[in-house]
Amino acid sequence: MKNFYKVAVKHACIAIIVGSVLATSAPLASAANSAGGKCTKAGATAKSGKTTLKCTKVGSKLVWVAQTSTGSGSAGSASSGTQPTSQRDIPAIIQNWGFNFTDYSAATGKAGDMLIKGVTPPTFTGPTAASDNAMYRKLIGPIGDVVQGMVEPQYGFYLPLGTPVISMVTGTVCDVPKLYSNDYSVRVAPPGMACMQGGAYVLYEHEHILNPTVKVGDKVTAGQKLGIVGDYNPHWKAKGLGVLETGVFFSKKGSNAPWHACLSSFLDPTKKSAMLATLSSAFAAWEAELGDNTLYDEAKMSPVGCYTTAEMTDSNNKNTSNNGG
Repeated sequence: MKNFYKVAVKHACIAIIVGSVLATSAPLASAANSAGGKCTKAGATAKSGKTTLKCTKVGSKLVWVAQTSTGSGSAGSASSGTQPTSQRDIPAIIQNWGFNFTDYSAATGKAGDMLIKGVTPPTFTGPTAASDNAMYRKLIGPIGDVVQGMVEPQYGFYLPLGTPVISMVTGTVCDVPKLYSNDYSVRVAPPGMACMQGGAYVLYEHEHILNPTVKVGDKVTAGQKLGIVGDYNPHWKAKGLGVLETGVFFSKKGSNAPWHACLSSFLDPTKKSAMLATLSSAFAAWEAELGDNTLYDEAKMSPVGCYTTAEMTDSNNKNTSNNGG
């Protein structure tokens, strides 16, 4: 969730690269395999539910990589290194929410590393108090939420200072820019996609990270620590909380605009149900903590966490999204 201190970060236009498609050389293997898990023979394939996995070398390791995409498109072209024509070409390989996030526990008052019980949101006075207070009441900022006239293209999570940020996917770190907020974004491309100057055609974004532990060109696995949550927001920092924003960026063929898509649409199919249940659990727990069950309208979310599945430009203007997929 962005706030009124944030200046839009513009992504550079992306140059053309030549992608290569890995050859499939082995028959389907056991359905017990899952994306991100270890495999033994490069090029081998396996089924995990309706998802086709391919054994791919990432760094020095062989891991299963999901080959399916969302929507009605064919097997994710982004995994082969080609430029997406729409969000349908983005591979569904997200393994986690970017931090340790589990179902809410009333005993601990936490949902994994997210503290919920006892947290009070910042409050404001003055001429813009109504909109500012409404914005800061959300411990989790959904994608597609309209905040001060802007459509949010990323999730906003507010977590205890020092909380580790972990990679949502297995892939290659293609960009670690320093942000206006004096912290960093770690942007990871899917396996099989080459880095270019300024990033890659598809990037899984982890924004507002302090003390990054990776650099451009590093191979990472899902769950690997990337740094800790940023502390740039003074209002949440005063409450002992830092900021993490996560999103899915892509460069669409035929467009010079940078695009975002609903992150929840690109969860690994073998993990999607459990991950969305965890998100719902946290929504409900935070609403209960505030005594306000109208804060999140899950009836208008599909999938959970996203009020829209439209492709969104970086301008974030509510009039510039595009259904395109």
